[in-house]
Amino acid sequence: MPAGGLAARVMGWQRRLGAVPGPLGASGEAGTGQPVTVEVWIGGAWVDITATSSVMVRDDSGSISITSGIRDEGSQTEYATCSLELKNSDGRFSPRNPTGIYYGMIGRNTPVRVSVPDGLGGKSYRLRGEISEWAANWDTSGSDVWTDVSASGILRRLAQAPAPERSVIYNAITNPLPTSVVAYWPCEDAPGATSLKSALAAGAPMTWTGTPTLASYTGLAATDPLPDLTTATLSGRVPDYADPTATQVRFLASIPAAGLALGKVLVAIDQQDYSAGASQFWEVYYDTSSNSLTIRTCASDGTVLGVELPHTLDVRGRLLYVSVELQEAGANITRTLRLKDVNTSQVTTVSDTVFNTQLTQVIRVQFGPASRAVSGTGTANLPGVAIGHVTVENAITAIDALGPRLNPIGETAGRRIQRLCGEQGLAFGWIGDLDDTTPLGAQGKSNLLTLAQEACLADGGLLYESRSALGLGYRTRASLYNQDPVLTLDYTAAQLAQIPTPVEDDRYIQNKVTVTCGDASATYEETSGTLGTALPPAGVGSYGQDVTLNLATSDTATLRNQAAWRVHLGTVDEPRFPQISVNLAHPAITPDMRRAILGIRIGDRIQITNPPVWLPPDTIDQLVLGTSETITHFEHRLTFNCQPASPYSAIGYLDGPTARVDTDGSALAEPVTSTGTLLDVTATSGPIWTSASTDFPFTIRVGGEVMTVTSISPQPYDRFDRSSASGWGTTTSGHTWTETGGATADRTVTGTAGVINLGATPTTIRFDTTGTPTADTQILVSISPGQVSTGNSLAPGVVMRWQDSSTFYRVRLLFRQASDGQTVGLNATNGSTDLGTYETGQTYVANDVWWVRAKTEGQTISARAWKDGSPEPTAWQLVTTVTSGTITSGTVGISASGVPGITNVNPTITYDNVTVSGPQTFTVTRSVNGVIKAHVAGEDVRLANPTIIAL
Repeated sequence: MPAGGLAARVMGWQRRLGAVPGPLGASGEAGTGQPVTVEVWIGGAWVDITATSSVMVRDDSGSISITSGIRDEGSQTEYATCSLELKNSDGRFSPRNPTGIYYGMIGRNTPVRVSVPDGLGGKSYRLRGEISEWAANWDTSGSDVWTDVSASGILRRLAQAPAPERSVIYNAITNPLPTSVVAYWPCEDAPGATSLKSALAAGAPMTWTGTPTLASYTGLAATDPLPDLTTATLSGRVPDYADPTATQVRFLASIPAAGLALGKVLVAIDQQDYSAGASQFWEVYYDTSSNSLTIRTCASDGTVLGVELPHTLDVRGRLLYVSVELQEAGANITRTLRLKDVNTSQVTTVSDTVFNTQLTQVIRVQFGPASRAVSGTGTANLPGVAIGHVTVENAITAIDALGPRLNPIGETAGRRIQRLCGEQGLAFGWIGDLDDTTPLGAQGKSNLLTLAQEACLADGGLLYESRSALGLGYRTRASLYNQDPVLTLDYTAAQLAQIPTPVEDDRYIQNKVTVTCGDASATYEETSGTLGTALPPAGVGSYGQDVTLNLATSDTATLRNQAAWRVHLGTVDEPRFPQISVNLAHPAITPDMRRAILGIRIGDRIQITNPPVWLPPDTIDQLVLGTSETITHFEHRLTFNCQPASPYSAIGYLDGPTARVDTDGSALAEPVTSTGTLLDVTATSGPIWTSASTDFPFTIRVGGEVMTVTSISPQPYDRFDRSSASGWGTTTSGHTWTETGGATADRTVTGTAGVINLGATPTTIRFDTTGTPTADTQILVSISPGQVSTGNSLAPGVVMRWQDSSTFYRVRLLFRQASDGQTVGLNATNGSTDLGTYETGQTYVANDVWWVRAKTEGQTISARAWKDGSPEPTAWQLVTTVTSGTITSGTVGISASGVPGITNVNPTITYDNVTVSGPQTFTVTRSVNGVIKAHVAGEDVRLANPTIIAL
């Protein structure tokens, strides 16, 4: 037995009996006693080299190492790797050994596949690749001879492939070239060329009279620049071929926005003379009456045979794929003129039948000749017209035969990768809906891998190497959304092969991203939060990158959404677990778990429950990005490279039935004990929390503790969507208005607003209050005076911490009389004590609508006012602090009065959209995630799982 062999077996035996990671059922051992099968493509068949004791037998402790997917801290999928040792005492694995049995059948990029039993009687392939290196080795005695084999996934070879030499359309037409094509001129020749080369080996070049401007039209990225025929006529001879029963001529044509002169011939198609008076040529010309094209059939002397066939599509300013189709039908010919708008993909067709004529082989096509028809008009050349990719065929094919390759703009990322693989003859698999991926821009001249990575970057999905065949696969971004976990591991059940170490670093932080597409760009910045761009400790400072994407559209909204999504991914405020490791040999791994582990794909979601107490109590929730595997005689260990799953785990749409939009800012208004079930929560920014019963339950996170909210006491708001002739009654939110001062009959509701009539005693303050007493609160209301004040000011407003008719804080608008210029002031009082006035600098007229927002915070009163239709000021206009006669709490509401000296008769004030935002009372279930703790006032409150808007 080789040195070390016995020790290795003893150690393995000890691991088995010790019920620690060991070989027992490592992946369901194969009949050979090996946990793997390695097969190499030799002589046109897969040869199992494990069956010949070539694998993992050199020193009884050999191993196979495999990696796939995205490496730790990588940003894109890398080619898979596999390393193993092959016993080579007879030289069979030495590619250049002429006495080896595999001589001439193995070498660079020999296909290889590695599999383990899947537990269901089949194979779970761990790698499909190519052997890129055979390194012969031996010891000094020559008794131990082996070959170190390095295999790689298909991405390694694809990364080294050259970029295509020709354009997308050229390759679409020629790869493969249909047997029906008898002539093809791409017309992509560079300036300085003396003719337009044929793409066919036996084809003649297209010549010209005049001087075309070569390589001048660049309006379609799928082709190299095409010639302009403003001062030229093109003529191409078609090689001999058997007389057809169908003729088809197709080409690209860019028509100027101004159109063409009457009778300008876009294309003339000549065939061999069939007989005197029979069809010999066809002309497609421009007709100014329809701004479209018309086709006519002519005899050799120019006589027009039958009627002309006009098209109806206005071709001005369009890039067209023109198809002239002629099909024998008995003794007749069916003519079809088909036009496809390249940019919109719209196809319009006209067709008719010309009697008593036949088809012969086409001998020439011309672009821009003078008309030869007896009744034709029009001089040579085509001002402003570009022509390209001219094909002549002896069969009629579908106008969409080139598919998206005619103009790839708008092709989705998933479909592009699928098409590219098909063009290269590579197997392709996918996860998700390929049509539900990001629409791309033009396809450039790059190799397959570069183009696939470009598509992957635009969509945000994951490229991967297929394990079922030598090829690629793509996992769409949308397929990562809201997944169920495919594997759940229990930390306490010893189902992990190593400690899952959390990492908190700045490796992936991106809080300011600029996305560029073409000449346009947009930036999104996260300014708030612990990972925002604010300087520490408020944030982390700016972490940004410029990303260039190939998108079908480059409007600001599209680019900003792309940037915002990347900032969303780059501001995940939780630790990542770069490596999660399992050993299939461990007794804690059940057969079902083994199958699940072997079936894990890139992007799948895995979870670890019951983490140790020194970690956050939440379930560890990760997406798998890559895998490293080690297979020995004693174990099969898989280590998954991971990133947090949370950015993809609550994806939705704002109009979805389960959408939950997070708070703009909320905090505890009062401290809460570790067992309290009522929380007072203040919205510090943005709207208040929902109180609709249909929105419960939902979870919130407070100081690391997750709680379930079962109800929220609603804050008062009133839209006055009712009618009342006396009193304001009950608010829209279900709270009752309490009237103080004046008569109940002074208050009415019109169905759209609340009205107070100050009657004959306008200096008497009318208070209408609602809700429960609070300390800090905020109120918003719209106010409209029914008259211009006389004698002195009308003074409607809002009250806070109202206790009685003399104890309250008030913010009011001062609508002044005409003699004072009908100006508007903003005033605060503590009861009857004036606290200060801010002059808005604006005037008013009767029935103008003004908005007032006021808040109390401690003993500070802040307020601002603005006329309806103007933006709300961002800063508080009036800020004052009460230093004497302070009030600790009270209800909120509105007030209405006139300043003494007012002479208006029965002045009215109209109110609407009363909205109170102050502490709301949450009824909660505590310690959903196992955290039990008290919380202080000011602790941040937010949704535990807010809806993330899909890109």
